[in-house]
Order: sequence, then structure tokens, then C-alpha cells
Amino acid sequence: MIFLVAAEELPATPARYFVVEDAAVGVQAAKAGGMAALGVARLGDEQALAEAGADLVVLALDEVSRRALGAGPARTEEARAEQEA
Repeated sequence: MIFLVAAEELPATPARYFVVEDAAVGVQAAKAGGMAALGVARLGDEQALAEAGADLVVLALDEVSRRALGAGPARTEEARAEQEA
């Protein structure tokens, strides 16, 4: 709900935004609101974030690249490979 309330204050539709979350319930909320979700695994919870529907799961924000975000659903290992390329 909070993501939709925030999106109402912005000029585009929810589908144009992405949410950065470190909790599976936050990822679920973003996806329920029609937004993309970037899961940041901090406690060994990569699997939980992926299962919650995160479009990309990373261990740290410096693993994120524009190309990885634009590629659609991806997971931690794919993001790391992209960053190393």
C-alpha cells in the first residue's frame, strides 16, 4: 500500500518505477502494486527475495548495472556475472 501511495505523488504509472527492498514482504508489496522490485539480500536471504518475486537479487547495490535491470527477471549470480563482464 505504501508504495502505491508514494507512486500517486509521482508523474508516471507504478509500472514505470522500481522498489529497492531488503525484505521479502516488501518485494511482495512492490509486485502487488505493479512495480519492479530489486531485492538486496543482507542476511543470506537471496532465495526468499527471489521467491517473493524480486526482478533482481543482489548482495549489495554496487552489483546493480543498468543492463541487468533492463534485462528483466534475473538473480544474484546473473547480476554478478554481468558486473564482472
